Amino acid sequence: MGRKVFVMDDLSLITPKVPFDVRVDISSTANTRPAVSVVVSLYNYRKFIIETLDTIANQTLDSIELLVVDDSSSDSGDLLVESWLNKQTSRFVGARLLHHRFNGGLASARNTGFANANAEWVWVQDADNPLAPRALEQCHRLSQKVDNQVAVIHPLLLTVPAGASPQVFQGEGRIWQKSLFKPSNYVDAMALIRRTAWLDVGGYVHIPGGWEDYDFWCCLIEEGWTGVQCPQVLGSYTYHSKSMTMRKALPNVELLEKVLINRHPWLSCVGQTTGLM
Repeated sequence: MGRKVFVMDDLSLITPKVPFDVRVDISSTANTRPAVSVVVSLYNYRKFIIETLDTIANQTLDSIELLVVDDSSSDSGDLLVESWLNKQTSRFVGARLLHHRFNGGLASARNTGFANANAEWVWVQDADNPLAPRALEQCHRLSQKVDNQVAVIHPLLLTVPAGASPQVFQGEGRIWQKSLFKPSNYVDAMALIRRTAWLDVGGYVHIPGGWEDYDFWCCLIEEGWTGVQCPQVLGSYTYHSKSMTMRKALPNVELLEKVLINRHPWLSCVGQTTGLM
């Protein structure tokens, strides 16, 4: 997949296709296509990554392919993943650690994962957020009952502020509608996505400061794709000082709003965007 470029006031949104090395490659002897490919993007989340991977290994769904894309981390988190994966030789249909040769950003890391996934449905997993044990089973079961225009199965998630108890459900009771995306994003990145839909819109686009997910949902909507909510709490979204939301998105809200509205003129998020990053 080539580069996608968007220009706004001399600002280019370039999504690099980063060369990578395969650090771990555990192939299944069953030679079967996985039900779900899980793509984990990793960048300097050494503190969180093993707990998150453990929740993936503990899923009730058996047929899982796991791809961890390390976006050239500098905290040795990739070494923890390498050691962890080498102890999981029989858990997954296939498992790989792909190491970017340079840092390309979140969109680039996710695109690398999707490009190398073998399942029809791909679960996008943040490196710092855990999953409930039945998350993949429940979302995959729903994906087998929807029509061909459904690109996204998104579950309910608990919001967990740093050092506090879970407070709210994200997206509770809100079905997939263009009008609901207009003022803000209400669907988190952690969702099950049809790989052909990802191909159709050209993948994720790098948005300086974040909001790649909001942009991706808007691109899907503009191409006629829809989504379905899995009405169960199947994971958590944790706010902490090192999260992308806290470090990049919140300090750059005004720029992000302008970029998104220029890319998707039907949005009206200026001064109103309080949704997910």
